This record gives sequence, structure tokens and C-alpha cells, in this order.
Amino acid sequence: MPYATAIACLEDPEIKPIDQNAARFFRRCAYDGDYGGIADNLKEGERIARALGNRSVMMMGNHGVLVTGRTVAEAFDALYYLERACQTLVLAYSTGRPLKLLPDAIAEQVACEWEDYGPMADAHFMQLKRILDEEEPSYAS
Repeated sequence: MPYATAIACLEDPEIKPIDQNAARFFRRCAYDGDYGGIADNLKEGERIARALGNRSVMMMGNHGVLVTGRTVAEAFDALYYLERACQTLVLAYSTGRPLKLLPDAIAEQVACEWEDYGPMADAHFMQLKRILDEEEPSYAS
């Protein structure tokens, strides 16, 4: 996730609501700015879990992203759209011009609409698997 990692490495890694994909994450991301090296021990794992809290997406400063879900399809779908949101942010930031943020009320409305996305995450995941089955079936072996 190169774009999400790039955003996670900024001083301010907040996913700004500048488009529909970014609005999906409005006030729904955890942010962990306390990178302490490779998470290879229980203490660091517990710290990361506390930082994630009840969120399913976390921008991990100087590291990258953490995305969870009730299913693989939900986690994949969130990661897919997070990367697209971050790609748009990187491109917008690269212009050097001010970002045009969505109003908070609209960003919240869109985030709620994404929460009702429901079975579309499964449909998205299954369609991508069908494409992979056709184009690169060896992944399954």
C-alpha cells in the first residue's frame, strides 16, 4: 500500500475528506504516532491493539496501515478503498495547492453511507477473485 504508507509517514497522517473514498474514513481511523520498531513482542502487540481500539483502520506513523474486518472480504474492501483515498490525497498534496475538504456534515453522511455498503464488500471481493482465477489461477495452489 504505497500511497497509504506515504500518508502514514506524514507529520499529519489524517485521511482528509476530499472525495467519496476519503470520506469513508472520516473520523473512523485510529492514528498511532508511536512507532517503536518491529512489533515482535507481546508488549508492542498490546500497545498496537490499544491504539486501534474499536476502529478497524489504523494509520501507523512511520510504518504503514493496519486494517481489520469481520471477514477477509470486509478487510480487503476497506484496504482497497483506503489505498485509493490515499492515492488521491497524495496527488492532491503534490499540487501544493490547498485541499478542498468536504464539510463535516457531508463527510459524516458519506461515511455512514459506506457503513451501509454491507454485502457489496463480499461482491467486490468475489469479483476480484473471479478475475484472478481467470488471469492467474496458480495463486490458488
